[in-house]
Amino acid sequence: MKKVILAALATPLVLASCGTALGGTDGSEKFLTLTSSATAAGAPVLCNAVNGADSGTQIVIGLAAGGTIQNVRVTLKDDAGKVVSTTDVAGSYLIKGAKDGEYLLPVTRKATGTLTVDKAVASTSAVTVSGAPVGTLKTDIVINRSRSAVPLASTVTLPVYASCAK
Repeated sequence: MKKVILAALATPLVLASCGTALGGTDGSEKFLTLTSSATAAGAPVLCNAVNGADSGTQIVIGLAAGGTIQNVRVTLKDDAGKVVSTTDVAGSYLIKGAKDGEYLLPVTRKATGTLTVDKAVASTSAVTVSGAPVGTLKTDIVINRSRSAVPLASTVTLPVYASCAK
């Protein structure tokens, strides 16, 4: 019995050390991954313009949650922690992930700061970036159910480049 209790207490520490943000009281809500449709040298990046046009860069959030999700609030914050943009995504827009209880949430970010909810995950494209990043953005989410709201913060920041080229 003591070993079971010790294992249960140690589980959040092991998960936290892997960069997973834990949320709910049972630990079922997790921020799993954060990727983008643009990559430079194999790492996800955000582009204010690609080949001179602001067509947006898709951000794909991987999350785990049990139960019925009413909506997920997505918030992008800059280096100083200031909110740059926010959108609410209805639970019906979540795309089922590889495992039961895992979801993908794709949104497109434009340089103007607007976020648009997408119905599908875009393919990843390699881009060439020029200069240093103009900043970084961090993604936080809040999973809302009828009786609870669970905030989760990403441990990943995405560099933002003024200009990218394909």
